[in-house]
Amino acid sequence: MYKHLLITFSLLFLSLFATAQNTPPTFDGSVTAEEWKDAKSFDINYEIDPGNNAPSPYLTKVFITYTETDLYVGFIAYADMENLRSSIRNRDEGFRDDNVFIGIDTYGDGRYMVGLGANPEGNQLDVKLLSTGDDDISYDVNFESKASKHDDSYHVELKIPFSVLQFKQAPKMEWNILLYRSTFTENNRSQNINFPIDLNNPCLPCQATTSIQLENIKSKNRVNLLPYVYGGLDGNTDNNSLSYGKPTGTIGLSGLFDLNNITSLEYAINPDFSQVEADVSRITANNTFAIFFQERRPYFNEGNDIIDTELRTVYTRSINKPLLSTKMINQGEKQRFYWLSAYDTASPYLIAGENRSYFGEGKASYSNIFRYQRTYDQGTNIGFLTTNRIFQDGGYGHTICIDARYRFKKSYTATFEFNKSIVLEPHANWIEENDKILDKNTQLDGETLKGDALYFALQRNTKHWNTEIEYEQYSPHYQTPLGFVTQNSIRLLDITHSYQHFFDKEDFVKQLGIYAGAEINFNYANLRKLLDFGAAMYVQSSGNVQSEISYNYVINEEFEGFNAKGMPEFSVFVSYSPSEAIRLGMFSEVGESIRYDAENPTVGDSFFFGTFNNFQITPKLRFSPSFRYSQLKNKVDQSLYFSGYIARANLNYQFNPNLSFRIIGEFNDFDKSFFLQPLLKWNPNPFTIFYIGGTNGYSQIDTQNRYGIENSQLYLKFQYLFDL
Repeated sequence: MYKHLLITFSLLFLSLFATAQNTPPTFDGSVTAEEWKDAKSFDINYEIDPGNNAPSPYLTKVFITYTETDLYVGFIAYADMENLRSSIRNRDEGFRDDNVFIGIDTYGDGRYMVGLGANPEGNQLDVKLLSTGDDDISYDVNFESKASKHDDSYHVELKIPFSVLQFKQAPKMEWNILLYRSTFTENNRSQNINFPIDLNNPCLPCQATTSIQLENIKSKNRVNLLPYVYGGLDGNTDNNSLSYGKPTGTIGLSGLFDLNNITSLEYAINPDFSQVEADVSRITANNTFAIFFQERRPYFNEGNDIIDTELRTVYTRSINKPLLSTKMINQGEKQRFYWLSAYDTASPYLIAGENRSYFGEGKASYSNIFRYQRTYDQGTNIGFLTTNRIFQDGGYGHTICIDARYRFKKSYTATFEFNKSIVLEPHANWIEENDKILDKNTQLDGETLKGDALYFALQRNTKHWNTEIEYEQYSPHYQTPLGFVTQNSIRLLDITHSYQHFFDKEDFVKQLGIYAGAEINFNYANLRKLLDFGAAMYVQSSGNVQSEISYNYVINEEFEGFNAKGMPEFSVFVSYSPSEAIRLGMFSEVGESIRYDAENPTVGDSFFFGTFNNFQITPKLRFSPSFRYSQLKNKVDQSLYFSGYIARANLNYQFNPNLSFRIIGEFNDFDKSFFLQPLLKWNPNPFTIFYIGGTNGYSQIDTQNRYGIENSQLYLKFQYLFDL
């Protein structure tokens, strides 16, 4: 009797842990029935774009199982294998191909989903799907993927450690999931998921109706070390002769360790944040404001969705060359917080003005960012944010922000943000211009500046109709030393309304959208700075063609006392991708624009033309050229105020998913300069990287349009992830 009882209790005990002791499938990229027989199975059978919950063009089977420490996902994606779009690519570039991924919402509240997947080559994709409708592809997760191709399908297997996900630890949990597949049929991209969506609800993560149950899983606390070594050699031209100085080198260390499964602490000691991928140059010939560049540094990208606000209160690229930095992130069930502290050896300094912004290269500073956010279901949240920057040579800047987002009646979203700032300027010569901003000047002479900023928006998004009312204001002395604000003394109201129609899958036209909007802007002296309205039509059609035509009419625009009236502008955009091998794009504008010259502002005839192209020459070789031309002419005699172009080309050879060689060349006609940037890169995971490359900058050396090397740089870096 006791023996039977012992056996019974033993079986009951083992059953409690059975689901966490599943035998993992053989991780080889091939999904077989025997290996996945105990897994939960799902189908991806709803096309959500361009169709509206139409049947998927191809069957996709998904299998999910798990062990104590890892989640396993297997995809069988049936396809027309002869027309499959699949190339060997760098991480996250596989979104251009056929691909599959799983979106995971561990809290089930719709705030975001972690999307992890791969293309048919096994090239990894990771993205954070936010409740706002934005996708953050800069998000990186260390997981494993393998793939294989078969006669009628391709297979993808994912192995996802629970340690890379944040969740509330409990014996039993239920996670919402989204299963996604992108494919191309008859030259049309088709996006498919595992449940029908309600287009009257713009929050995709909020609509997940599929879940998985997990029991007795463990999240190992990560302990990562990321040391690096960097060496470089700089050369400069003197009397048309290029000479190199002594080699320079540096070492540094960054790392991460989990305090628990929802809180991580990161640090960086003398990190190297050199730009491997050169920022695409912008045409600035008629622009008076600073230009925003996307953050690309992994250390700062993690947690960016927490500190992102409508008023750009935080711009992490303003922390330029930190010697030391620490960061803590908490992703709890109902709250999350972010804290970052850094000692920066070179601090950019940006001043916003009414008609232009002023930029200077600042010196050492101490920076702190703290963010707290309370989260609710369906993407609703309320938060507090504060930043401060203290300059080593004197001066500081503090900002306090409160914000909230409220989603109601499924289709409505209200967003609010209010900021207060106080800045004590340092005594420095970082800003060259000596202009007036009301009773203050742009020279850094120790003045105290106090200001505020406000943002409010109300959105209604339905299947066919979308309406947004947006208001924002910046007081004349509002400055954000750790943010990105380029203009102040404005009160801006923007109203937009649009209609979209979905056609049947068999129709030539897939989607049609019509847009109309108006904008009015007053400064703080109640002078109307801008009044305009516009309309546009968007068409998505068969053959993977997207096009848009728009018309904008400026009723009046004021600049430095000059008031321009009646300026029309017409634009057209076309994108065409008939196959994996070819993607063509064109954008053009023609109309009238102010010449933003403080000494002699006037209205001229403007013209812009740009192309962006991608040619997949072989599955491993890709060529991506682009061209942008801009000009502004005198309306009377057609003489040129300015004219020029920027031509850029990127040639990339992908030896395998981890090893690539690329060379970027760019010619800037405006300043008659040219640079060439080759790079050999080995990148087996998001954090381990080895590269060797260089940059040669060329400039015009004589009136015969001959060019010579102005500067040259050779560099080598090795960074390796130790997962302890």
